[in-house]
Amino acid sequence: MGILEQVERLSGRPVHFKPDSSLSLRATMKMARDGAPAHVLQYRPSNEPIDYWVAVQAGYVLRLFELPPEERFDFAGTGRGLNQVQAMLETGTPLDDDDRNVLPKFAELVLHWALMNLRSFAVGMRIDQWIRASHPELATLQAAGVEALQQENLQLLSKRLGNLSIPVPLLGMSAATAMFADRLLGKGGFAIPFRAAGSLAQGAELLDLFDRIPSDAAHDRALVDAWADALGMTAWYTWVPYKS
Repeated sequence: MGILEQVERLSGRPVHFKPDSSLSLRATMKMARDGAPAHVLQYRPSNEPIDYWVAVQAGYVLRLFELPPEERFDFAGTGRGLNQVQAMLETGTPLDDDDRNVLPKFAELVLHWALMNLRSFAVGMRIDQWIRASHPELATLQAAGVEALQQENLQLLSKRLGNLSIPVPLLGMSAATAMFADRLLGKGGFAIPFRAAGSLAQGAELLDLFDRIPSDAAHDRALVDAWADALGMTAWYTWVPYKS
Protein backbone atom coordinates (compact mmCIF):
# COMPACT_ATOMS: atom_id res chain seq x y z
CA MET A 1 0.00 0.00 0.00
CA GLY A 2 1.33 3.45 -0.92
CA ILE A 3 2.00 6.12 1.67
CA LEU A 4 -0.91 8.33 0.65
CA GLU A 5 -3.20 5.33 0.55
CA GLN A 6 -2.24 4.67 4.18
CA VAL A 7 -3.09 8.27 5.07
CA GLU A 8 -6.47 7.99 3.38
CA ARG A 9 -7.25 4.63 5.01
CA LEU A 10 -6.29 5.70 8.54
CA SER A 11 -7.81 9.17 8.44
CA GLY A 12 -10.86 8.43 6.32
CA ARG A 13 -10.11 11.42 4.07
CA PRO A 14 -8.46 11.65 0.63
CA VAL A 15 -5.41 13.82 -0.05
CA HIS A 16 -5.64 16.62 -2.62
CA PHE A 17 -2.58 18.35 -4.06
CA LYS A 18 -2.37 22.14 -4.39
CA PRO A 19 0.65 23.97 -5.89
CA ASP A 20 1.57 27.19 -4.09
CA SER A 21 4.58 29.18 -5.28
CA SER A 22 4.39 31.44 -2.18
CA LEU A 23 5.26 28.64 0.26
CA SER A 24 8.47 29.08 2.24
CA LEU A 25 8.50 25.32 2.87
CA ARG A 26 8.72 22.77 0.09
CA ALA A 27 5.48 21.13 1.19
CA THR A 28 2.96 21.27 4.01
CA MET A 29 -0.17 19.31 4.82
CA LYS A 30 -3.39 21.00 5.89
CA MET A 31 -5.40 18.29 7.59
CA ALA A 32 -9.12 17.96 6.99
CA ARG A 33 -11.03 19.61 9.83
CA ASP A 34 -14.45 21.10 10.47
CA GLY A 35 -16.11 18.94 7.87
CA ALA A 36 -13.50 19.52 5.14
CA PRO A 37 -13.74 16.64 2.65
CA ALA A 38 -9.99 16.16 2.13
CA HIS A 39 -6.52 16.83 3.43
CA VAL A 40 -4.73 19.40 1.27
CA LEU A 41 -1.05 18.92 0.54
CA GLN A 42 0.35 22.24 -0.58
CA TYR A 43 3.69 22.17 -2.34
CA ARG A 44 6.08 24.64 -3.89
CA PRO A 45 6.32 23.92 -7.63
CA SER A 46 9.81 23.07 -8.86
CA ASN A 47 11.61 20.74 -11.20
CA GLU A 48 12.60 18.49 -8.29
CA PRO A 49 10.61 15.30 -7.60
CA ILE A 50 8.38 15.89 -4.58
CA ASP A 51 7.97 12.25 -3.51
CA TYR A 52 10.23 12.64 -0.45
CA TRP A 53 8.52 15.85 0.71
CA VAL A 54 5.12 14.18 0.27
CA ALA A 55 6.31 11.21 2.34
CA VAL A 56 7.49 13.49 5.15
CA GLN A 57 4.19 15.35 5.34
CA ALA A 58 2.26 12.10 5.15
CA GLY A 59 4.42 10.76 7.97
CA TYR A 60 3.17 13.41 10.37
CA VAL A 61 -0.44 12.56 9.52
CA LEU A 62 0.15 8.82 9.86
CA ARG A 63 1.77 9.21 13.27
CA LEU A 64 -1.22 11.21 14.47
CA PHE A 65 -3.87 8.83 13.16
CA GLU A 66 -2.03 5.71 14.31
CA LEU A 67 -3.06 6.81 17.81
CA PRO A 68 -6.52 6.26 19.27
CA PRO A 69 -8.64 9.46 19.20
CA GLU A 70 -8.16 10.18 22.91
CA GLU A 71 -4.38 10.24 22.47
CA ARG A 72 -4.30 12.70 19.55
CA PHE A 73 -3.15 16.21 20.44
CA ASP A 74 -2.31 19.50 18.77
CA PHE A 75 0.68 21.60 19.81
CA ALA A 76 -0.06 25.23 20.75
CA GLY A 77 2.10 28.07 22.01
CA THR A 78 1.21 29.68 25.34
CA GLY A 79 2.84 33.06 24.70
CA ARG A 80 4.94 32.59 27.82
CA GLY A 81 8.33 32.22 26.11
CA LEU A 82 8.75 35.74 24.79
CA ASN A 83 10.42 37.22 27.87
CA GLN A 84 12.87 34.32 28.05
CA VAL A 85 13.78 34.73 24.40
CA GLN A 86 14.34 38.47 24.86
CA ALA A 87 16.57 37.76 27.86
CA MET A 88 18.59 35.29 25.78
CA LEU A 89 19.00 37.85 23.02
CA GLU A 90 20.24 40.48 25.48
CA THR A 91 22.67 38.22 27.32
CA GLY A 92 26.32 38.73 26.43
CA THR A 93 25.57 40.91 23.40
CA PRO A 94 26.10 44.69 23.37
CA LEU A 95 22.98 46.24 21.86
CA ASP A 96 22.67 49.73 20.45
CA ASP A 97 19.47 51.75 20.20
CA ASP A 98 18.59 50.30 16.80
CA ASP A 99 18.95 46.77 18.17
CA ARG A 100 16.68 47.54 21.13
CA ASN A 101 14.06 48.99 18.81
CA VAL A 102 13.83 45.78 16.80
CA LEU A 103 14.38 43.45 19.77
CA PRO A 104 10.66 42.72 20.49
CA LYS A 105 9.92 41.85 16.86
CA PHE A 106 13.04 39.73 16.46
CA ALA A 107 12.22 37.93 19.73
CA GLU A 108 8.75 37.07 18.37
CA LEU A 109 10.31 35.62 15.21
CA VAL A 110 12.81 33.57 17.21
CA LEU A 111 10.07 32.30 19.53
CA HIS A 112 7.93 31.19 16.58
CA TRP A 113 10.95 29.54 14.94
CA ALA A 114 11.93 27.72 18.14
CA LEU A 115 8.43 26.39 18.78
CA MET A 116 8.06 25.25 15.18
CA ASN A 117 11.36 23.38 15.41
CA LEU A 118 10.54 21.86 18.79
CA ARG A 119 7.33 20.42 17.38
CA SER A 120 8.73 19.27 14.05
CA PHE A 121 12.42 18.39 14.34
CA ALA A 122 12.39 15.42 16.71
CA VAL A 123 9.26 13.88 15.19
CA GLY A 124 10.62 14.63 11.72
CA MET A 125 13.71 12.60 12.60
CA ARG A 126 11.41 9.69 13.51
CA ILE A 127 9.75 10.07 10.10
CA ASP A 128 13.12 10.01 8.35
CA GLN A 129 13.96 6.79 10.21
CA TRP A 130 10.67 5.31 8.99
CA ILE A 131 11.27 6.41 5.39
CA ARG A 132 14.76 4.93 5.42
CA ALA A 133 13.54 1.60 6.87
CA SER A 134 10.22 1.19 5.08
CA HIS A 135 10.66 3.00 1.77
CA PRO A 136 14.17 2.33 0.45
CA GLU A 137 12.97 3.35 -3.01
CA LEU A 138 13.08 6.95 -1.71
CA ALA A 139 16.69 6.71 -0.48
CA THR A 140 18.21 8.92 -3.18
CA LEU A 141 15.49 11.56 -2.89
CA GLN A 142 15.69 11.41 0.88
CA ALA A 143 19.43 12.01 0.84
CA ALA A 144 18.98 15.05 -1.39
CA GLY A 145 16.13 16.36 0.74
CA VAL A 146 17.94 15.91 4.04
CA GLU A 147 21.02 17.62 2.64
CA ALA A 148 18.93 20.57 1.38
CA LEU A 149 17.33 20.98 4.80
CA GLN A 150 20.70 20.90 6.51
CA GLN A 151 22.00 23.60 4.21
CA GLU A 152 19.01 25.75 5.16
CA ASN A 153 19.67 25.14 8.87
CA LEU A 154 23.28 26.21 8.46
CA GLN A 155 22.12 29.59 7.21
CA LEU A 156 20.72 30.24 10.69
CA LEU A 157 24.25 30.54 12.03
CA SER A 158 24.73 33.72 10.02
CA LYS A 159 21.17 35.07 10.35
CA ARG A 160 21.38 38.48 12.04
CA LEU A 161 19.40 41.62 12.56
CA GLY A 162 21.91 44.26 13.59
CA ASN A 163 23.73 42.68 16.54
CA LEU A 164 20.91 40.23 17.19
CA SER A 165 21.23 36.56 16.21
CA ILE A 166 19.63 33.22 17.10
CA PRO A 167 20.55 32.48 20.76
CA VAL A 168 23.01 29.61 21.15
CA PRO A 169 20.76 27.76 23.66
CA LEU A 170 18.12 27.42 20.93
CA LEU A 171 20.51 26.16 18.24
CA GLY A 172 20.75 22.77 19.96
CA MET A 173 17.75 21.49 18.00
CA SER A 174 19.44 22.27 14.69
CA ALA A 175 22.67 20.72 15.98
CA ALA A 176 20.82 17.53 16.91
CA THR A 177 19.27 17.26 13.45
CA ALA A 178 22.68 17.83 11.88
CA MET A 179 24.19 15.01 13.93
CA PHE A 180 21.22 12.80 13.05
CA ALA A 181 21.60 13.63 9.34
CA ASP A 182 25.29 12.73 9.45
CA ARG A 183 24.39 9.38 11.00
CA LEU A 184 21.46 8.70 8.68
CA LEU A 185 23.41 9.42 5.49
CA GLY A 186 26.80 8.15 6.67
CA LYS A 187 28.37 11.58 6.36
CA GLY A 188 30.41 13.62 8.80
CA GLY A 189 30.12 17.25 7.84
CA PHE A 190 26.70 18.63 8.74
CA ALA A 191 27.40 18.93 12.46
CA ILE A 192 30.84 20.58 12.22
CA PRO A 193 29.62 24.22 12.04
CA PHE A 194 27.55 23.73 15.18
CA ARG A 195 30.69 22.88 17.14
CA ALA A 196 32.09 26.31 16.30
CA ALA A 197 28.74 27.86 17.24
CA GLY A 198 28.92 26.27 20.70
CA SER A 199 25.75 24.20 20.39
CA LEU A 200 27.08 20.73 19.58
CA ALA A 201 27.09 19.48 23.19
CA GLN A 202 23.44 20.42 23.57
CA GLY A 203 22.68 18.80 20.24
CA ALA A 204 24.30 15.60 21.49
CA GLU A 205 22.12 15.72 24.61
CA LEU A 206 18.98 16.05 22.51
CA LEU A 207 20.05 13.26 20.16
CA ASP A 208 20.68 11.02 23.18
CA LEU A 209 17.11 11.69 24.37
CA PHE A 210 15.89 10.88 20.87
CA ASP A 211 17.74 7.55 20.97
CA ARG A 212 16.54 6.59 24.45
CA ILE A 213 12.83 7.35 24.08
CA PRO A 214 10.81 4.64 22.27
CA SER A 215 10.27 5.45 18.61
CA ASP A 216 6.55 4.64 18.27
CA ALA A 217 4.03 7.43 17.72
CA ALA A 218 2.63 7.00 21.23
CA HIS A 219 5.88 8.50 22.58
CA ASP A 220 6.04 11.54 20.27
CA ARG A 221 4.71 13.89 22.94
CA ALA A 222 7.13 12.47 25.48
CA LEU A 223 9.98 13.12 23.05
CA VAL A 224 8.95 16.72 22.43
CA ASP A 225 8.48 17.24 26.18
CA ALA A 226 11.93 15.82 26.92
CA TRP A 227 13.55 18.17 24.42
CA ALA A 228 11.57 21.08 25.84
CA ASP A 229 12.72 20.27 29.37
CA ALA A 230 16.36 20.11 28.26
CA LEU A 231 15.99 23.46 26.47
CA GLY A 232 14.01 25.26 29.17
CA MET A 233 10.97 25.58 26.89
CA THR A 234 8.40 23.60 28.87
CA ALA A 235 6.19 26.59 29.69
CA TRP A 236 6.23 27.87 26.12
CA TYR A 237 3.59 25.47 24.76
CA THR A 238 0.73 23.18 25.71
CA TRP A 239 -0.96 20.10 24.26
CA VAL A 240 -4.58 20.54 23.16
CA PRO A 241 -6.89 17.61 22.33
CA TYR A 242 -7.07 17.18 18.56
CA LYS A 243 -10.40 17.98 16.94
CA SER A 244 -11.13 16.81 13.42
